[in-house]
Amino acid sequence: MAVVGDLTASRVRRSSNVVSRVVADEAIVVPIRRGAADLDSIYTFNESGTKLWSLIENGLDAAALACYLQSEYGLKQAEALADAEAFVRDLTQEGLVEPA
Repeated sequence: MAVVGDLTASRVRRSSNVVSRVVADEAIVVPIRRGAADLDSIYTFNESGTKLWSLIENGLDAAALACYLQSEYGLKQAEALADAEAFVRDLTQEGLVEPA
């Protein structure tokens, strides 16, 4: 799926075609295709990715995710926004999130 437009203000939500669980502080995300899990496409997120994944569940956009990264990790605004936008872009391309 191609991403167009400004990701900063675009809200995304988790795709209804994935299931996820947090185990040992890591999110495990599995796409569901045609009624079965696609075991070739299991995604795991580190601690920061897991937190961003949970914030997406709450309907936050890339700008809000960037604010979290700034406050939690002390990143500069531009770096935090670039990281947040890249995370959302990657999730969108993999079909893990969709426009809200």
